[in-house]
Amino acid sequence: MIRVLLVILLLSQTVIAQWNDWRDAKSLRQKLTEAAAKSKTYYSQFDWFAPRQNNSLNTVYYKEMNVQPFIYGVDFYYASGTYFTKLYIQENKKNLISLVKNAWREYKAIPLFSWHLENPYVKSDFTEMMGCRYRFSPQVSNYPQKHRYVIREILLNEGGICGFGNRSKTDNAITYKNPRAWFEKRVAEISEIIRELKDDNAQPIPMIFRLWHECEDDWMWWGSSSVSAEDYREFFRLTEKLVKKNAPNAEILWAYSPDRYWKKSDFMEWYPGDAFVDIIGYDDYSIGKSKRDLSESIDRARFVSKIAREKNKVAALFETDNSHYETADVFFEDYLLKIIQDNETNLSIVQTWSTGKFSTIKQKEDRTSFLHNPSVVVWMGK
Repeated sequence: MIRVLLVILLLSQTVIAQWNDWRDAKSLRQKLTEAAAKSKTYYSQFDWFAPRQNNSLNTVYYKEMNVQPFIYGVDFYYASGTYFTKLYIQENKKNLISLVKNAWREYKAIPLFSWHLENPYVKSDFTEMMGCRYRFSPQVSNYPQKHRYVIREILLNEGGICGFGNRSKTDNAITYKNPRAWFEKRVAEISEIIRELKDDNAQPIPMIFRLWHECEDDWMWWGSSSVSAEDYREFFRLTEKLVKKNAPNAEILWAYSPDRYWKKSDFMEWYPGDAFVDIIGYDDYSIGKSKRDLSESIDRARFVSKIAREKNKVAALFETDNSHYETADVFFEDYLLKIIQDNETNLSIVQTWSTGKFSTIKQKEDRTSFLHNPSVVVWMGK
């Protein structure tokens, strides 16, 4: 009996070594490329509550199914900026760093960062959009319209005083002379976090950084209604250069990620250039809506996979979810799996954007079956 258990344990460790044998950005990219070549997809789960509640990757998958993702989604939003209180930011920063270190120590899982950076001109009474200060829409009544093109101001080092207002409905003690000064401080904040993300031997933990996602939409202040494609590309490059300057030893793969509203003719319009991108991805919440939409989703996945192959990049679906009630019980098996198993699709990463919870037994069964499919790469617990 003991011998059998030892064999099972060794096999489990072999699987772990096979799929998360990454040490730096180069080997991470190599593993993602190998997965696509073998028709395998790393499943990733974003959970925006985890760094605000605990310092470990305590997912519902582990508690309910004894499974963990090798790649997991996190965000810098709650651990930086001028909107949240200093105490709140410090606590989230501490938890985020511990979470990343613990996940690496336990089974070499790596973080996939997004950054819902707040808008420097949005005040604390910005209630029309649920307090999400990274959003911008022409319908927001209290937004200073003359500063709509804030990214242009950042690039030109122009604009007015900003950084005022916070969650406590009071103005901050420290403001900034213009958005460029404010932005450089924000990059310095997240770079400080990145510098802390090291293993027990003081080596940088590899990670993925998805910059300025859903750029063709208009609800982000880096979206198409607030920035030209040329300025967006330059803003992407500026952000990456500043992070590299502030965290020169970091091991990062950089990701480009529009939403699904592009046309094939303009998908690359916002692309910052091959020298600044390792992963070409997109978001798609239409999956699970209908069989007709599934066909369109597969077509999008094929197109992005083709572009990535042509440019020798990794392809990814960065955001989707079982958000359509009618198909929520079969979303993973009947929709998401159909996409990643398509013969013309090579998605190295697929990430769902939710807390990972499920509402029914059928949803749990659907997700469990998907996670145990040979096409899906996750860590199976002991």
